[in-house]
Amino acid sequence: MKILIISQYHPPEMGAAASRWSDYAIILSRQGHSVTVIAEIPNYPSGIVPQRYKKKWFVKEQDPTNTYSIIRTAVWANSRKTNIQRIGFYLSFMFSSALIGLKLRRSDLIIVSSPPLFVGLSGVVISRLKKTPMIFDIRDLWPESAKVLGEITSGIILNFAERMEKTIYKHSSGYLLAVPGFSNYLTKEYPFTLFKGFTNLMNGVSQSFFENVVNIDIHENKFFTVLYSGNIGLAQELKVVILSAILLKDYPINFQIIGDGVQRKTLEKMTADHLLKNVKFIDPMPRKELITYIKSASVCLVPLKKSPLFLNAIPSKLLEYMACGKPVIVGIRGEVENLVKKSDAGLCIEPEEERALSEAIITYYQNKNLRVYQGENGQKYIKQHYVKENLMENAMIEIKKILK
Repeated sequence: MKILIISQYHPPEMGAAASRWSDYAIILSRQGHSVTVIAEIPNYPSGIVPQRYKKKWFVKEQDPTNTYSIIRTAVWANSRKTNIQRIGFYLSFMFSSALIGLKLRRSDLIIVSSPPLFVGLSGVVISRLKKTPMIFDIRDLWPESAKVLGEITSGIILNFAERMEKTIYKHSSGYLLAVPGFSNYLTKEYPFTLFKGFTNLMNGVSQSFFENVVNIDIHENKFFTVLYSGNIGLAQELKVVILSAILLKDYPINFQIIGDGVQRKTLEKMTADHLLKNVKFIDPMPRKELITYIKSASVCLVPLKKSPLFLNAIPSKLLEYMACGKPVIVGIRGEVENLVKKSDAGLCIEPEEERALSEAIITYYQNKNLRVYQGENGQKYIKQHYVKENLMENAMIEIKKILK
C-alpha cells in the first residue's frame, strides 16, 4: 500500500509528536508499505531553523534508516509566544503541506496526525482533490484541551476551531486513537463518528528503543535523582515538582527537568526565587541520550493538570520510563491509574498535590528494593502490551477493514 503521512513535527525535532510517526513510518515501511511523510522544515521547539534547511521552500530526503521518504515544507518558524505567531506557524504549514501533497502522485491512503488541528484541513484538501481515503490520527482532543488550559479564550476563535474540527471528522473515513477513551468524547460530541471506524493506535515503545535500553550500560546515580522529561507546558503543571523540591530541599535528593516549553522560564524563576540547589533544568536532547538520563534516574515523574480532560491520558513518557525499568510516580487520575496498578510499576497520587508527591518520592528514597521490583514489573508489562510493531500491525488490519 502507498501511504502518505502528514505530521507537522518530525525528527530531528524532539518530543512525542515527532517520534510517533517517525517510528510508525519505519515500521510501516518494514511491513512492506511505501511511505512518504510530509513534515515541516525543522524548527520546533526553539523556532530556529538549522543551517542546512535555511532559505528553502521544501527539502526531499530519506530518513536516517533509509526506509521512507520525507518531504519537508516551508513554515513560519518563530517563538510562538503570541496568538498571531502560533496561528501563523500552524497556517503556514497547513498551506505548504497541502500544496506539496497535491503535487505528489496519488496514494492509497492518507494518514493525518493532529494536533495541530490545522493539519487536518491540509489532509482534507488533498484527500478530496486526489480522491484518496483519509484516516485521522488523534493524539489529543483539540480545541477542547486548549479551552481547558486557557490557551483559547475568544469565543469567536473557539467557534471557528470547533467548526474546523467537525469538518475534519466528517471527511475522515476513520480515526486512529492514541487513547481509546477518546471514542467516548467523539461519539458524544459528534454522533456521526459512531458510524465510522475507530482504531486504537496507542503510544508505545519500538523494538529499537528496547535495543538502545539494553545496549546503554549505565546504572542508577549514587545521588537519588527524580526525573521529568518532555514538554514543559500548561498541561503538565510542573509547578508541583518545584513545590515538592522545596519541601525536600533538606534531603539528598536531586530533581532533573529535561525539556522546553512555555512554562520553563516561569519554573526557572520560581527555582531561583526559592534559592533551590536541588533542581536542574536540562535542554531537550535526542532520544538515545535521553535513555541514558532515564536509566541513571532513581524514579520518574508523570504529572498532569487536574482536569477531567486528562482522565483518558496515557503519556508516551510513562511508557518509555517503564521500558527503561524505572518506577513511576503518576499524578493523573483515570485510565493511566489502571495501567500503573495492573503492572505494579509505580505509585499513583492526586494531581497537583506537592505533599503527596513528596511522600511518594520519600517512599522510593527509603526503599531501593521497591524501586528495583516495580521497575522490572513495568519493563515486562511494556514488552507484553505496548510494543509499537505489534500495535501498528493490529491497527493496519483494522484500517484495511475500514477501507473496504
